[in-house]
Amino acid sequence: MAKIPNKRNFSHPCFDGPVPRRAAFPSITKGKMMWLKKQHDVVRRTFLRTLRHSACVALALASLAPLHAADFPTKPITLVVPFPAGGGPDQVARVIAEKLAPRLGRPVVVENRQGASGTMGAAHVFRAPADGHTLLLTPSTFSLAPLVLQKGVVPYDVRRDFVPVIQPTTSWLVLAAHPSTQVRSLAQLKQFATTHANTIYTGSGAGSTMHVAGEMLKHELKVDMTFVPHRGTAPALADTIGGHIQFIIAGYQDLAPHFKAGALLPVALLDDTPHPTDASVVPVARQGYPSYSVRSWTGIFAPSATAPDIVNRLNAEIDAVLHMPEVRGRLEDNGLQQVVGGKPGRLTATVEHDLKVFTPFVRGAGIVAN
Repeated sequence: MAKIPNKRNFSHPCFDGPVPRRAAFPSITKGKMMWLKKQHDVVRRTFLRTLRHSACVALALASLAPLHAADFPTKPITLVVPFPAGGGPDQVARVIAEKLAPRLGRPVVVENRQGASGTMGAAHVFRAPADGHTLLLTPSTFSLAPLVLQKGVVPYDVRRDFVPVIQPTTSWLVLAAHPSTQVRSLAQLKQFATTHANTIYTGSGAGSTMHVAGEMLKHELKVDMTFVPHRGTAPALADTIGGHIQFIIAGYQDLAPHFKAGALLPVALLDDTPHPTDASVVPVARQGYPSYSVRSWTGIFAPSATAPDIVNRLNAEIDAVLHMPEVRGRLEDNGLQQVVGGKPGRLTATVEHDLKVFTPFVRGAGIVAN
């Protein structure tokens, strides 16, 4: 690389010739000669600054040159999960990262950046360089959070500022009841809520997917139930199993062990198709509400300016990982969730579906996050 000139090593015939001496110009006064020397120094310093600035601009522009799939990746990949370690999205991320690293020839690091309903981690990826080295793996709250948080809290637009890479999984939400209610169907739930003035349900925090799913179900059943928020699924489960709350909406993977133990009763699968392995959880559509369906999912996104060939490379490699028998077995684990994969357009369609369903309902019902 060419050396950037400075005062000590710069040589130029226009500026490094001998400074005019007064003896050569007897008619010039001493003050005038000092002024000429000062002007000589000013011009020289200005010229040097211009050269340095031009060199810095050239280097900066070179660093902004787009990275393409042939050069990718050039450093470790960071997979940002906007929720705590140990949760469902985190587990999906770590299974993928383990098998993706050898395929890309670079480490894949899972980084948990929780807070503000997942928007803190998403904002971090939104602000990251669009070179494919920083990705977001998020659950379905990604499309819901901007709708339920106060205006101005979310610094990005889910459509404009991110490009879908792949949808790793989809999973089922289930409505469950405490055994004391003896409720095992939506018809029984409707009767229970009609005859019990203080019917309570929970499902993680206010403004969560579970909360919105419950409010939509109330609208379908035309019943009144009060939502009690919790800071996560674990405390919500503890209060429901303990009999302090009558109903809960949570992921099938969280509720299935308690169905087997008899600690909770399955009421409805919040979907329009049956569960592949558990016939005891009857879909909402088969209980008289065919238009109702809410699913949870995970998606991987990159900043929107990421080169299409890098997005396609990531999609192909992650899709290959998802269809490894070992990975599929670990993720699905007897019906806990379904591996999806496929092209980026599949994730785009999922996000668009959620926005179409959730936006008018959230705004009409005035649902806000806590």
